[in-house]
Amino acid sequence: MEAVTPKKKGSKELKNVDLGSNFKSNGTRSRGGVERKEVWWEIGAARGLFTGPWVVCGDFNTVRYPSEKKNCVRYTRSMAEFSYFIEGMGLVDLQLLGGKFTWKKGTNFNSAARLDRFLVSEEWDEGFRNIKQSILHRVTSDHSPVMIQCGNWEPVKFFFKFENWWLLTEGFKNRIKTWWESFSCTGRPDYILAFKLKALKEKLKEWSKTIQGNLKIQKQHILDQLAEIEDIQELRSLNEEETHKKTSLLLEFEENARKEEIAWRQRSRALWLKEGDRNTKFFHRTANAHKRYNNIDKLQVNGETVENSEDITRKIISFYQKLYTEAEEWRPQCSLRDCQTISSEDNQMLLSLLKSGRMSKHV
Repeated sequence: MEAVTPKKKGSKELKNVDLGSNFKSNGTRSRGGVERKEVWWEIGAARGLFTGPWVVCGDFNTVRYPSEKKNCVRYTRSMAEFSYFIEGMGLVDLQLLGGKFTWKKGTNFNSAARLDRFLVSEEWDEGFRNIKQSILHRVTSDHSPVMIQCGNWEPVKFFFKFENWWLLTEGFKNRIKTWWESFSCTGRPDYILAFKLKALKEKLKEWSKTIQGNLKIQKQHILDQLAEIEDIQELRSLNEEETHKKTSLLLEFEENARKEEIAWRQRSRALWLKEGDRNTKFFHRTANAHKRYNNIDKLQVNGETVENSEDITRKIISFYQKLYTEAEEWRPQCSLRDCQTISSEDNQMLLSLLKSGRMSKHV
């Protein structure tokens, strides 16, 4: 279990607080009411380590209401204690989107409950906009991942880059060869090369938006199929064909994860680490660090501080437009069309001196 707080209100830079060996992201192991109360006291003590908005997240191993547990109709003491803890700490229990339960177990998921959640402070709720908590697809664990989002999630335009994991795709090299041979152009060799590279780039950009060339689309496709199988499993036991399909999808997911690690390694530019060591989390953090380093949060122009992203963009464009715009309205013009030139015999004589090396003696 973890507590997270921004270093300053409104900042995207977060500080992580470890709540000890008994509090891991996969949940607490306490079962009895006394141990559970010790958990609440420990979280309250950890709250005193920092000030400002904060979030508690993890597997709390209990629920708040009977509706958060499958086939439960009785309001228990542990539910009341959990609700009392949330209200006493001034936390907000966000609505869960995308499903009712975060933990499922059994052949037909006879046991299911909402054990995992994010609890945010009132300061966090007031300081951030568009806060939502949603459940993601689970793959191998009994627990489903839970994600919290806040702020403006505007799409960012990315420049085209060749992905190294494409080389692992079946038939990719043959596809490149076919495309390359299909391009036709006449001119100098350097012009032909530039033309073919530009045409190949456009082909790769189109292909990267398909399921074969896009890891996100592949991953979502696999997760959607796994979710359909889980929906069937909630109603009845899986037959042999469905079980085989689920196993195949899990193998495809492992292959997708391996390619994803290669992609994050390429983005992080940490080439001193070898692939295959399950360093995806490290690569992800490194790539995000590069992105934060290249980000401009504030810009000072003529003594005025600009923080709005659109205003920052306009100021930068205006600066470089003025920098590369000539202020002079007139400059002398010169045409070399009517200038006298040397004869072809003199030109050949000068070229022969360069080839023979005798020019250096006359300089």
